[in-house]
Formats: sequence, C-alpha cells, structure tokens
Amino acid sequence: MASVRAAPRLYLPLAFASGFGAAMIFRRALGWLSSGGKLRLHLYDHCPYCVRVEIVLGRFKIPYERVVYGYGDKKGPMALTGKKVLPVLEGPSVPTGKGMKGMPESLDIIAHLTSTYNLSLPCDTGRRDVKQWREKFDKIRRPLQRPRLIQMPVKDWATPEDKKYARQKYSKDDPEYYEKALEATPELLAEASQLLKDLQELMHGENSLNAWGFGMDDIKILPDLRNMTCVQGIEWPEKIWEYVSKNCEAAGVTLYEGVP
Repeated sequence: MASVRAAPRLYLPLAFASGFGAAMIFRRALGWLSSGGKLRLHLYDHCPYCVRVEIVLGRFKIPYERVVYGYGDKKGPMALTGKKVLPVLEGPSVPTGKGMKGMPESLDIIAHLTSTYNLSLPCDTGRRDVKQWREKFDKIRRPLQRPRLIQMPVKDWATPEDKKYARQKYSKDDPEYYEKALEATPELLAEASQLLKDLQELMHGENSLNAWGFGMDDIKILPDLRNMTCVQGIEWPEKIWEYVSKNCEAAGVTLYEGVP
C-alpha cells in the first residue's frame, strides 16, 4: 500500500502577504481552484526525477497528496501508465495519454504546473560549465549513493523485495557492483568532496546557480545533491550545504542522514 501525505494548504500565506506577493499567491490559488484542487503525486522518495516535481510543488506552495511506492512494487506504478515509471501526477485537469490515469515524465509535469499555476520559473540555460561538472559528478555519485540509499528509512525500501529489486537492477552487468562500490568509498569520498568545492565556483547567485535566481538549472541539480546526503564522510562546503538545505527546506523535501 502507498502512503499518503497532504502538503500544507495554499490559502495560509495569503493572509500575511501584500502587494505583488499577494497577487502571485492569488493567481496560484486560482490555478489550483481551476485544476479541481486535487493533485496527487505518485513517487519514490529517492527518485531524483520525482524530487524535481516535489521541489516545484513545495516551493510554490501547491497543495498535493504524496503517494510513495515500494521500489519493488510493479503493479502500483503500472496501473497508472502501463509502465513501472514514476513520477506520475494525477488530478482532474492533468492531461493524460490514452489509457493512463496521470501524467508521467518530470519535465512534462513541471511544464504543466508552470502553465497552470502561472509560475515564475526560468528555463534551463544549458550552461556548458554545469553540464561538464555534472558529467564528472554522475560518475562518482552513483556508486556512493546506491549502496546507501537502500538503507534509508523510507517507503521505497519497506520490504526485502524492494531492496532486492534495486540490487538486481544495478548489478545486472556486474554481480559485484555493490561490493566494489563500497570498497572504493575512500577514493569516491575524496572525489565527491572536491567536486562539491568546484561547484562553488559555478554558483552565480545566492542559493542559486544563476545570478537572476532560482530556476530549472537548480531543479535539475538539487535532487542529486540532496540524495548525496545519504553518504557519510563527505566534506560539504558551507556554501553548497546551505544551497541544498535551504532550497530543500523551502520545498518541504527532507534530507537524509548519512551512513558509512
């Protein structure tokens, strides 16, 4: 069974806002009302693509129900779109394909939310320096995260079958993948710590990659950084830790507690 958690109601900040802020909240409230007001996000807690959507929903105070699935559960996600794919957004006005109960694909979901709720969300800039950094980061984050994410106390890993599914998926080409990843921990920790230091040079705004503020560049990179909090022993530069923790807090996204 999936667990359900409702996000904070949208109308609360309106009583304390004024001027332009109140107008923006009012426009989002109208979008919520016109959508039927019953959004439900089907997700895995550890899934970066799911977290992308949660960051948008949470940051802009759009009410939704959070439905989390075990990673080994095939029937639940497949009942939504015919595939074992999450996130999926479900709601009265959410466009769906034939035979689907909701909208899949994180970027499609975010585009829908941006349009429906009149969100101010600068697009992906395609920065080459950020792309090059991410290519290096991806190589070390996966072997660091995968053995540790399955130890996090979240619904994704509620049963032995959930963990078994993940281990089989990522060790398909190398049966010793998880063991080798753990053995390489000291070297990987050093590389991760250095890359986080390097990331500081790419931060052009206050808690944002770009000088003009928060946007899609941040939404794409923050989920992977948030998942890195499951790893104990990384040296987080203060600027990067603040970037991750404050943006996740603003969106109601919980960080993990690192394990060795």
